[in-house]
Amino acid sequence: MPSRLLSRLVASGLLLAAGIAQAHYLWIEPAEDGARLFYGEAEAALKEGSPGRLDSIQGVRAFAMSASDAATRAVALRRTPGHLALAAPVQAASLLVQEESLPVRDLAANGLGQVKINYYARHGAPATGASQLTLDVQGQTPDTWTVVYRGRPLAHAKLEVIAPNTWVQEHQTDARGRVRINTPWRGLYVLHVLHVDKTPGEFAGQRYDNLRQHYTYSFVRTAGPDAGPAIPAQQKKD
Repeated sequence: MPSRLLSRLVASGLLLAAGIAQAHYLWIEPAEDGARLFYGEAEAALKEGSPGRLDSIQGVRAFAMSASDAATRAVALRRTPGHLALAAPVQAASLLVQEESLPVRDLAANGLGQVKINYYARHGAPATGASQLTLDVQGQTPDTWTVVYRGRPLAHAKLEVIAPNTWVQEHQTDARGRVRINTPWRGLYVLHVLHVDKTPGEFAGQRYDNLRQHYTYSFVRTAGPDAGPAIPAQQKKD
């Protein structure tokens, strides 16, 4: 990475070392046989397995979208020891995942109250026009995005960009939900947004105080210098 670019990132306070304490989330990585859905923390290179915490993810729904229309088509999933394999069609422009079946959790001991956690993930092309996921990103230019929640721009949302070497940039959307990021290296990037909706509700007969909704958007940059080896992560519990 050119030293001038690194200096600008550090000076602007946007480049952070991996290991920031995060809760788990889902993200998609491309594979020769389709795609792979992981559960863990990309910035810590943590991918949960089965048997293990991956088995808590039981209600995933996956869809593929073509470049020619906005219709979604169901994608089959297969559980493996290290991920959920997605039988993604070759012509798919984007893959979408949602997991909204998790039960309400009592996190009062952590000061979070009764919580309903949802996971959303996208890979490939960003949303254009109406979003198919409750929490999503729309692309304006290759490095400019709008975070949307229930179809409306999400102002002042925290967005993290996990680079191919697990370095983390931290950004905040503006009043219009827009954010500009930096993707200097080639390889897989994962954008992570955690949005807490404090509107109380009910799920499966259980009341919750808030919705904690994790969203990731992963994409591959084919140009740029090599990112180098992964930065050692500092593992932290959820």
